[in-house]
Amino acid sequence: MKAILIAPTALVLSACGSFTTLTKSDREIAANLKRQESNCETLPRIYSGVSYNLCKMNSNKNSIYFNWQLGFYFVDSVASAATDTIALPLTAYRQVKNGNLQIEEQYRP
Repeated sequence: MKAILIAPTALVLSACGSFTTLTKSDREIAANLKRQESNCETLPRIYSGVSYNLCKMNSNKNSIYFNWQLGFYFVDSVASAATDTIALPLTAYRQVKNGNLQIEEQYRP
């Protein structure tokens, strides 16, 4: 019974995209996406973890490990979707208050 409860909890807590967008500043998020050479210009705050992963996949950087990264981002996006659903009241408030995160405006090298 404990394994049934621990596995989903571990999966939700491993949502790196959601953890990043919920705990870091807008400037740090934008800098991270720019460092990855993402083509995204904005990032919605609602379901931001999933959007963050999609922005990282929509990158100009070609990697030898791209297939591995795709698998990681897919699994992380599922976990991020669950975490984003739990955080929906907070992110909906932040979306109404601040709007989308403008990556170009936040990122100043």
